[in-house]
Amino acid sequence: MRITDIMWAIPTLVLAMAIVVAFGRGLDKVMIALAMVQWRWYVRVLRSEILTLRDEDFVQAAKIMGVSDLKIILRHILPNAIYPVLIMASMDMGSMVITAAFMSFIGLGAPKGYADWGQMVALARNYIVGPADDPLKFWYTIVIPGGCIILFVLSWNLIGDALRDAFDPKLRRR
Repeated sequence: MRITDIMWAIPTLVLAMAIVVAFGRGLDKVMIALAMVQWRWYVRVLRSEILTLRDEDFVQAAKIMGVSDLKIILRHILPNAIYPVLIMASMDMGSMVITAAFMSFIGLGAPKGYADWGQMVALARNYIVGPADDPLKFWYTIVIPGGCIILFVLSWNLIGDALRDAFDPKLRRR
């Protein structure tokens, strides 16, 4: 956890941008950088879930029955601790896409010529304000890629919300 605490000292976006710059431009490098930065959230959530579950009655009962520690971890603790991480991952998909689009917008993402939402918005920024006689002439150059990003992020957030409702035992009792 000390390594995780050290990683928390560096802001997420700054660390991701530094990793992309170190590895080189490209969408695959952006995804690697985001994975190398976002793991710290999941480690903290998983650790807190495990620490909470180790004191539960069903774990204590399994210990009293003589079940090995490895079997307790694999059968009781991990299956109950993984659901918050899965829900969190589905909720984070939207923010990953926004971060990747931002990196493409500033020129660290996919090379020119690829259909990337951030790059589409970056290439269209000169057309945000159209000609003087018709300032909204090229409205679609920003609205379509921006709308796609919004709908994609919204859909992943709704999926994460549905997973939370399905896996949360406190909500299942109602």
